[in-house]
Parts: sequence; C-alpha cells; structure tokens
Amino acid sequence: MLFVKVFSERKHIGPRVLGGLGFAASADRGARPLRVSSTRFFSLILCLTILCAGSFISFGQRAINGWIWQNPLPQGNQLRSIHFAPDKENGFAVGSDNTILRTENGGLTWERQSGPPNISWSDVFVFDQRSAVIVGMRGSILHTSNGGKSWRPVNPDVRDHFYAVSFAGDANGFGWVAGTYGTILRTTDRGLTWERSKAPTEQHLSDIAAFDAETVATVGSAGEVLITTDAGSNWAASSPCGKTAMSGVRFVNAETVVAVGSSGCLVRSSDLGKTWNRINIFSRADLLSINFTDEKMGSMTASNGAVWITGDGGISWLPFSVRTSPMLAASFFADKFTGWAVGEDGLILRTDDGGYTWNRLTYGSRSDINDLLFFDRDYGVAVGSAGKIWITNDSGRNWLPVHSDVAANLNAVYFINADQGWAVGDNGSVLRTLNGGASWGKGISGITDDLLGVHFVNDRTGFAVGSGGTIIRTSTGGAYWERVPSGTNAWLEDIEFTSEARGVIVGSEGTILASLDSGATWSTVRTDIANDIYSVSFYDKDIGSAVGSGGMVLRTSDGGLSWADTESPVRSNLFAVYSFGRDQLIAAGELGTLVLTTDGGRTWQIQPTVTGKGLNALAFRGGSDIWVAGKGGTILKRDQPLTPFKLSFGGSGPPVLRPASGIRRPRVPVLTVPDDGDIPAARRPSQRP
Repeated sequence: MLFVKVFSERKHIGPRVLGGLGFAASADRGARPLRVSSTRFFSLILCLTILCAGSFISFGQRAINGWIWQNPLPQGNQLRSIHFAPDKENGFAVGSDNTILRTENGGLTWERQSGPPNISWSDVFVFDQRSAVIVGMRGSILHTSNGGKSWRPVNPDVRDHFYAVSFAGDANGFGWVAGTYGTILRTTDRGLTWERSKAPTEQHLSDIAAFDAETVATVGSAGEVLITTDAGSNWAASSPCGKTAMSGVRFVNAETVVAVGSSGCLVRSSDLGKTWNRINIFSRADLLSINFTDEKMGSMTASNGAVWITGDGGISWLPFSVRTSPMLAASFFADKFTGWAVGEDGLILRTDDGGYTWNRLTYGSRSDINDLLFFDRDYGVAVGSAGKIWITNDSGRNWLPVHSDVAANLNAVYFINADQGWAVGDNGSVLRTLNGGASWGKGISGITDDLLGVHFVNDRTGFAVGSGGTIIRTSTGGAYWERVPSGTNAWLEDIEFTSEARGVIVGSEGTILASLDSGATWSTVRTDIANDIYSVSFYDKDIGSAVGSGGMVLRTSDGGLSWADTESPVRSNLFAVYSFGRDQLIAAGELGTLVLTTDGGRTWQIQPTVTGKGLNALAFRGGSDIWVAGKGGTILKRDQPLTPFKLSFGGSGPPVLRPASGIRRPRVPVLTVPDDGDIPAARRPSQRP
C-alpha cells in the first residue's frame, strides 16, 4: 500500500473529532499528532501528500493561480529537498503543492517557478547553473536546461511516486531515481531518458545515492539497504536497523556507506554493506536526511530540529540545535563551510560556518494563524499561536508583529468598531485593544478554560465561548468576566449575535445553542447533526450559515432556531465561513479547501488555492479582496475575483475605517517585537554593507 500522511488540522478542534486518525486529545484544546512511530516515519516525512490537489522575486510578490503568498515569504508550503550547482549561487528547492523555487544568489532571494499542476515534488539535483532534474509524485520527472525558465516533462512510463534522485559525481550523465514499491530507474544522459532497473524488493525506497556509474545504494521503508556494484544488475540486501524505516543513505568513499533512519538509527559500513557498525548518538529522534561534502565532512537533519555534523567520515557526530527546533526535511552542503537546509512551512536556512550557526533565508512568522479580519481593503488584524498578534496597513503585503504579553494560543478576534476589539485564547486568555490593535491589555476572565470564540453586541457587553461548555460574559468592555450556564459540556467553537437579544453558539457533536434574552439563558437547538460545527456567520438577523467536519454546511432562515443541512462538494473539514448575501457564502478548511456558493448551496464552486495547508480563517471585503489564513503562518490573498463570479461585499463584518479627518494614518505597534524567538534572518541584499 502507499503510505500517505492523512490528518485533520484545526485551530481548535474538539477532543473527539480525530479518533482513529493517529491523534490524541489534549487538555490545551486541539488535537495533536502522536509521537511518530518507526513504522509511520516513512509516511510522515518522506511520502508525498497526494491529497493536496505566491511567487516571490527579490522579495516582491506575483500571483500564482490568482493567489499571492503574503506570509511566509517566498512561500509556506513544505520543502523536501534543496540542491546547488558547484558555483554555490544557483540552486533549487522543491516541495509540496507544485513548489519549485530557484535562486541565483546563494538563496538570498528566490523566485517561484511553475511545473505541471497538482504535483508534489520530492527531490532535486542541480548539475550547473542551467541544468537540473526534479522528481515527484505519479511518475513525474522534469528536466531544465535553461535555469528553470522552462521545464521539460520526461515520461518514464511509470506511475509510481518518486522520492529521490541522484547522479554519480564522476560519471557523466549516470543517474538514479527511487520510489514506491521498489521502483528504481536509471539514466545515462542526465535524466533525459530513463529505464527501469530491477530491484529485489517491494519496499518503498526513500533515498538513493550513486557513487559512480556502477556503485549505488538505496534504502527502504521497512529497513532494507540495497547496494549494487554492477549498475543494478545485482543488488545485495541487508537490514542493519532491523525493520526500522530508513530515510537516507550516502557514500563516504568507494567502500564506505552511511545510512540513517527513524528512532536515531545510524549505521556505517566500510565494506559496501557486508558488515555494519551501529553508531550510538544517544538520541531517539528520527534522522531525516544525510549528505557528505567529502570523505570527512558530513551532516544529518533530525526530527527534533537538530543538525548533526561529522568531521571524521561519519564515525562520530556532534549535534547543533537550530533555534525553534524546526522540522528540517533535507540539507545540502556545497563545501565544508557552506550549506543549506529546508523543511516545514517553507523554511530555508543557510550556514557559512559548517553548521555551527544558521540563518533564515525566508521571512515572516510561521506561527499558526487562527483568526483574522480586515476593516477595509488595507487595514487588518490577525491572531495566532503562542500569543502572536499582527496588524497590516497595506492589504497584507507587510504584517507587523504586536506585543501581546501572553504566550497562550489566541484563537479568535472581534472588533465592535474601528478601534475597540478583543482577542481570546487558551487558558482563559482575554485581551482588549482601544487603538485598532496597535496595543493590547489583559482582561480578567476568572477561568482557565480554553476560549475559542468571541462576540460583542456593543462596546460594553460581550461573550466568549470555549472548551467544556464554557460561556463567559462581560459588561465592562472586557475588563472583567463572569460565567453563564450553558447546560452542555460540548466544546463551544464560535458565537455570533444577530441583535442585542438574539445569539447563536455552535460546537462539537452538532451542538447549537440559541438565546433570545441577550445571552442570559441558552437553549439547545435540536438537530439530527452529529458532526462538529466550527464556525457560524450571519448575513442578517435571519439568514446564516455554519460549517463543520466532513464538509458539512448548514443554513438557517430564522435566526438560528432551525437548521437545514446543505450538501457541499467536499468532505474536508471546514473551519471558517462567511455569509455575504442571502444565498452567498464562502467556506475554508483543511487541505487548502475553499468552496463558494451563490445560490444557497444548490451549486458550488471549488476554488483552487496554492497550498494544502489547513485554512483556519478567511476575510472578504468584496471583489478580489479576500484573504485566507491558517497553519504555519499561511496568509494568501487573491489578486483577482474568485472565478467564475464577481462578488460584491455584503453582510455583517468589521467596521470600515473612515477617519473623521479624512487622513488615513498607518497603525504602528506601540510596543515592537524586536526578537520573536525565531531563527535569525539573513540580511537581504539591500541590507548588505
């Protein structure tokens, strides 16, 4: 079977929604991945995410498929491989969601290039400043001879997923590809044509390394290491780590091979795999990749964010912790000093001292964004994990971090006017602002429950909802709060009032609560729904929509007292919805899902995005002014209206910023965030002395 990473991502998922999918409920709201076992390591790190169906040039932005990456930059999809030409200036990085990045200055700036749609790329090999080969899912191989200006598809007549490509250093044109079900391909002309090489295994092969035209090694998902010395006519198999999934293999010299795998498995052979020595690095972290610059210098990346360096050909290793411990899927060293690494959320790093220190070549926060809103097409606010808050004055082209003085995840934000707003989060966190988000102060909630939704009916009275049936109310503008009985233990995910008297709350296992007395009491709205409901939005006092797990969409025409299930075209969990007309709504969710209807759900349009990341929030101000945000700091903006509709802004939403003076002044954080704890950024070219 094909191993595929399948999971549900949500900014605040209830404790039982992910049963059976390899997640465990935790007390701090949300489902979290369990520690990856050896048997699942290969599927988590190295497999291509086939369920997933922005450009950045010198730190500028250009739309791809109608979308612009605003954060992180140059893009935020996972990167799986990076490789450079011998000049150390020209390189490529590739990853999920058809991500191909090119640099001509050692990684200081990147541009996005396009290949065939709906392909995830797993590995790249760069010959020189003009020629490169990349491989990916469904038998995809691309070749360029003009620096990526155009890519030529190569058809090997194979539909297996390819995970690795390697070329022999001293043999012109001899290269290899490895993939699912023991697939191995061989080329003698730099990847222009390929032929199948028979391998004595049906394991998924995660990596391959060629020392010369005859000597090749590959490793598999069930622990096998295969080595040939006759160009693939015969393969010698061994399992030096037992059944432990192997992730990487490299030659040190003509006789010495080093292989790595999950649970800290590191083995070295000095006789081409006839015998192996297990090297104990006193770490159980999964080892994700390995490479050698020469017979002495080598490096490994690990799942705990460490980069390991060797100076004696792999006999002994020294770990170096990278700040924030990112998941680095691959690294490449051009010499003993200069190296790069790539990983989750589009992260690209560079070292110029042999791996002792690392700097980011990417920009912007990679913290999850759980909610965002826009007052108009220019001014916006976003909140996310670890107490992060950002504001923008220019439609999201630049996001400015704002000091929040909290470390808990912030899950929802709401503004009653252009200046006064509130944010709520884990552990009963409540923040309020009186200057449009430029600074924030704490409220006293009196609880430690996680808060997941917030809504105010006027500048004094508001409600917040959260885990375990929590409802709290304030009549002091958010300074002090008190509990309100809910009559349920369900996770309450979102709340909206259609008037000062009438409110609706939605939550886990189909929970819908309604109040007709300004939130003093709440009654259960009976439905036949068992799905978790994550978001609710009203167009007016009667017409509203709610979305939830399994692509569920609900509609109401009586202010939330009764609901009808509307069939949506997707089965992905939907985490955010916006009703902007009597029959018009947009919903976003996991795997980059975005759906739209203009006729009350009778027909739908699935809007392609440029990411497979979970989308937790959306904001719409009409036309092309639509933003979606979510996992890994993802913020995308349209540069054209959603097809095939030209949509006008309508419904409720944050107040438009119309200063009385008529002069629009940028909102600047009162307290700047000089160090957000992330990996230090490399200086951009314009910053060089």
